Amino acid sequence: MLKNKLPVFLVGLTAATALISACSSNKDIPQGKRIAVLEQSSELRTEGRSDIKIQVPAVSAVSTWYQRGYNAQHVTPNIRVGTDFTKQWKADFGKGSSKREFLISQPLVNQNTVYTLDAGGLLRAFKLQDGETVWATELKSQNKYVRDTSMKGVGIAMDGQNIYAVTGYGVVFAVRAKDGAVQWEKDLQIPLRTAPVLANGKLFIQSSENKFWSLDRRSGEILWDYDIALENTTMVGGAPAAYCADLDIIVAGFSNGELQAFNASLGSALWSDMLIANRQAYSSTFLHTIQAAPVVEGERVYALGNSDVLTAIDVRTGTRLWEREIGGSQTPLLSGNVLYVVSDKNHLVAVAKDSGAVLWTTPIEHEGKASDVTVFAPIMLDGRLIVALSNGQVLSFDPRSGRQINAINLKEKLNSAPIAANGYILFTTSNAKLIAYK
Repeated sequence: MLKNKLPVFLVGLTAATALISACSSNKDIPQGKRIAVLEQSSELRTEGRSDIKIQVPAVSAVSTWYQRGYNAQHVTPNIRVGTDFTKQWKADFGKGSSKREFLISQPLVNQNTVYTLDAGGLLRAFKLQDGETVWATELKSQNKYVRDTSMKGVGIAMDGQNIYAVTGYGVVFAVRAKDGAVQWEKDLQIPLRTAPVLANGKLFIQSSENKFWSLDRRSGEILWDYDIALENTTMVGGAPAAYCADLDIIVAGFSNGELQAFNASLGSALWSDMLIANRQAYSSTFLHTIQAAPVVEGERVYALGNSDVLTAIDVRTGTRLWEREIGGSQTPLLSGNVLYVVSDKNHLVAVAKDSGAVLWTTPIEHEGKASDVTVFAPIMLDGRLIVALSNGQVLSFDPRSGRQINAINLKEKLNSAPIAANGYILFTTSNAKLIAYK
């Protein structure tokens, strides 16, 4: 049998050699413009919808910011600040990002107090007026083997009485807001990766291994848990879940690109969706991690995937209402009748929330290499879209047209989008500085 196969191999080799020779022979090369046979993903095109008038909500006075994304739905109002944008104070809140540790927690505000969690697990309270420290509590694990964990502080949420802190070594703490005293702690024994979500008396928490829990906020008791397929390669951090109060449904995004809805009281899985574009579904190199938090309004959830999917979904049924090939890792801003999205191409995009129509798109111009700059999620202050960049630039845009209005540079390496309350705008830096403007 081997003797019969050898000539076939030689014939194939001879034919291949002849083909290569023919291709490399000195023949006339056709002239003209090369046209791609397969059209690549093009830039977003606006749809010229003159029938859709962009609505900007009235400004609102805000005195609290209780969790990442403002509330459990991740819907942030048009916040009144009325500021001249003058720096008021700057305070150090602990350890920042380094080669060994990651700072991913964002601050919270309750009336006249600001709360921070650093990369090392240090929880602090500051006076909003002047940045003076009120108290500090170090959140330590009883397990001696977690000392080298690269992300000890993950995120915080609060309810006015207590702060709920999630740590990278798997322990959840309830800490009294007025004095920093630990009320309870719960060891889930798995590294945690997202800020907690507080809704309807429950804490919703997610691990680095795609496990999802509901805890009783009063005691830390586990009410239910659920496992999602694990993704071997993922990003630092993750997307906090979003709560639909009308239906008592919690919607969570995971590192494998899956969006999953649960009955928030029982933990039963209701429906799921994969936020992965068809052309990337079988890619072994693309990260499908959902980093942008889902946004819930009424019985609709808006979700943005890292794999080029922006979609609106009926929370009750899981049916997609519309979708667009837009990818990103920053939580969209839902304001009025528009979703404002920072795309992975560094464009600020206005999308009609009811139809998915692209109303306008504006490239975000920045200083330095694109690979070195992160464009954070937009926030609306005094009727303007504010977009902060990791290189310290802060840009403002007209929400109706996308026209850039202003740009300043804070000369700081920023770590996240700003938050705002009581007329103050608060920024955090990668080296754990809290900066207040007014």
